[in-house]
Amino acid sequence: LEAQTNNFEAGSFSETTTMSGSASFQVGAVDEGSLTQALTTTYSYSLDLNSSFTGDDNLYVGIETGNAGSVNFVTDDSVSGSDTLSVHSIYYQFPIGGFDVAVGPKLDNDDLMPTTISTYSDKFFMAGYALLESNAYLYGYTGGGVAVSKDFDNGFNASGSIIGTGAATSAGILTEEGVDIITLSAGYDGDNFGGGIVYVDGDDYCGIVNSFISNGCSSILGVSSLAIDSVGIGGYWTPNEGKTTISATTNMLKPDVGGIEIDDITDYQLAIDHQFFDGVLSATWKTIPLYDVVSSTDWNMDTLGSYLEVYYTHPVNDSLDLTYGVAIADPDTDSGDSFELYEYTAIGAQATFKF
Repeated sequence: LEAQTNNFEAGSFSETTTMSGSASFQVGAVDEGSLTQALTTTYSYSLDLNSSFTGDDNLYVGIETGNAGSVNFVTDDSVSGSDTLSVHSIYYQFPIGGFDVAVGPKLDNDDLMPTTISTYSDKFFMAGYALLESNAYLYGYTGGGVAVSKDFDNGFNASGSIIGTGAATSAGILTEEGVDIITLSAGYDGDNFGGGIVYVDGDDYCGIVNSFISNGCSSILGVSSLAIDSVGIGGYWTPNEGKTTISATTNMLKPDVGGIEIDDITDYQLAIDHQFFDGVLSATWKTIPLYDVVSSTDWNMDTLGSYLEVYYTHPVNDSLDLTYGVAIADPDTDSGDSFELYEYTAIGAQATFKF
């Protein structure tokens, strides 16, 4: 018998495929939390796979899981995955005539966006909630679609995309029944400052509202769908060679529901990341606007109040980051809101292992 050399190695990747990922452990509690005030521990796990076939293209697949579906303390890394691995993003990116193009069945409306209106890290508690994360009204739409972007040599950039959030259902994409999202952006990035503007034409925003409060659109606002045009404007400034970055943004929303007179609403956010010893100290203040439903045909602009968050990220080594901090709500309880901020104080920590 002559031993034969195997021409392949079981379990190996293609030479043009790279994998990276992270595992995060979260521990914390939320005073007056809607689900529980107990100290809870959760985890999340994510994998990023990138494959190139020509050297200029990229097939991206994002896989994640977690168990944060029944707790109040969450972070930007938290995943409500019920311990089941799932594909949260998959698309193919390639160049055409100096432009970058991406197509795919699970494409986020900001996946190919080169425009930066805020450089705030936004990795702690507020980033885990739909209405509290930075520029929540602009991003978070996922579905089948196409995106095009361009970075110009003079620092300017622009992009556009159309996403069908119901493209994988009978509603389809670019149909009267489907929920389609058009996103346009333009911006500028200089040596130590930059900013831009992002416009989103959304057929239905109830999915994001309902993620903040269960059945919020129907039970609180009394509607099953809520179309919103959003405009986000923001900028950032780094005054001291990258040690400090200050960001300021505002988002203006123009809802449209048949038969209802609705005010436009606006939010504001000021945020800072500052290099402090070996890590980064981060802080932000953000207003949370919504509506006071006066009647079934009249909604007035109102505010739920604001949130303040402070956290510190300590890199133990190249593969492990520790993050700990506090987030505090300042509810506006005197304005007769349709509902109030209910998660008042969150304290917790997170360990993130990167590989």
